[in-house]
Amino acid sequence: MFTKNITPKTTSVTIELPASFVGKHVKVTVVVEKEEKPHKVATLEDIERRYSKFPRIDMSKFKFDRNEANDFD
Repeated sequence: MFTKNITPKTTSVTIELPASFVGKHVKVTVVVEKEEKPHKVATLEDIERRYSKFPRIDMSKFKFDRNEANDFD
């Protein structure tokens, strides 16, 4: 298998194949790949703005008892 990524400058493209492909049946498939934009790194201000619309809950006095939570009797 031979893969090569190119960005054509014109409608006509010439490719060079490995010597081992000479005389063999070769299939050429062209696929346009979707360009992914790099992800923007979220700043602290972006995060605060996104989550400021959700209500805040005071969890400072919350206590979790694992034994009570796992007591199924």
